[in-house]
Amino acid sequence: IPTLVAYQYGEVQACGEEAVEAFEDDKSTVAHYFKLHLHPDHMKRSLSRPIPPLPPNVTLQQAYTDIMSYMFRHTREFFESRPGYINTNTWSRLQNSMEIILATPNGWDIKEQGFLRRVAIRAGLISSSGAETRLTFITEAEASIHFALHHGSIRNWLRQGAMFAVVDAGGSTVDSTLYVCKSAQTPVRLEEVASSKCVQAGGIFVDEQAEIVLKQKFRNSRFGTSEYIAAMIRVFELKTKRLFTAGKSSNVIDFGGPGDTDNAVGVRRGKVSLTAAEVASCFAVPIKDIRDSVRSLIDSRNVQYLVLVGGFGESTYLRQELESAFGTRGVSVIVAEEPSRKAAAEGASIWHITHNVKARAARYTYGMHIWNDYTDTYRERFDLRQTKPSGRVVVDGIFSTWVKKC
Repeated sequence: IPTLVAYQYGEVQACGEEAVEAFEDDKSTVAHYFKLHLHPDHMKRSLSRPIPPLPPNVTLQQAYTDIMSYMFRHTREFFESRPGYINTNTWSRLQNSMEIILATPNGWDIKEQGFLRRVAIRAGLISSSGAETRLTFITEAEASIHFALHHGSIRNWLRQGAMFAVVDAGGSTVDSTLYVCKSAQTPVRLEEVASSKCVQAGGIFVDEQAEIVLKQKFRNSRFGTSEYIAAMIRVFELKTKRLFTAGKSSNVIDFGGPGDTDNAVGVRRGKVSLTAAEVASCFAVPIKDIRDSVRSLIDSRNVQYLVLVGGFGESTYLRQELESAFGTRGVSVIVAEEPSRKAAAEGASIWHITHNVKARAARYTYGMHIWNDYTDTYRERFDLRQTKPSGRVVVDGIFSTWVKKC
């Protein structure tokens, strides 16, 4: 489902696929890529292009509420219209005990979870009284490893002691997490080895670069209008990007009809062919960012496998580039046998049932300030010494670590 919400004068008009036409007509009236607005500041700073603004008189909370409400309403209609699944009475009876699981990027934390919890209440997914106990969050990477365990060939090579990375390449973010297998017997038991990574290098950034390439290519042609470019990008995202492989010389974008011809710019009967170099240039920056993120995660560690999942993870070219980057160090790139565009969503449900990950790496160091006996170790705090009534000489402001960041 496209994450699009169309508005008019601040009121929602259409969501998902129904908002595509409005998006192509006038992007300014459609909330799109709005997940980027919720990213923490450190993730926003890494963006190479400005985040698309929300439509006039529309808040981020409203956009999230409208898309969640839309999806939840259609989920209910789907089940209630299929007697073999569930009936109206069953849904009504179970709704107040329903458990909601939301998968979020590795880089999101308590602040973003609090925002989504409030949105889930406003959208009618869950009551305010049930939000603390029946609404659960999981990182997209952890959800994806449960998807891969369930659907992929991972069990064919998973052994006790095996260390592997999971790379969940989605639309906007690419989440990477490192695991070690503590038990390969059912139930499988995994432990997180290091703090996970999250970079803004998803599939939408390939599309954005493709838009730049096409606008430049047709800047002096009638095909340079926003309508034609939008049609080309739609086909690029659905076909050209997904079918592209290293060395593929002909990459056709079939965007128009027989009357759309201009030999001077290479358009024949509504088709234009991009060179391998042109398409590869669209992938260049996201793939570099993914390589660098994975490298920082697995360097100095004996990693044997890299499990690639997610919608962007289905790209053959991305897999080839990761194989080229890490194959020389003995890392095998594994892809799920099932289409993994919904790996996080399905994996979140599997996680709720199985809980294969038993330990996670701390993302922060936790502790508290304490008094401690003064020793030469604290010479820099000499002026902060205090003598207690008992005669004990102590110094304040010492940080006592409980859990150390990995």
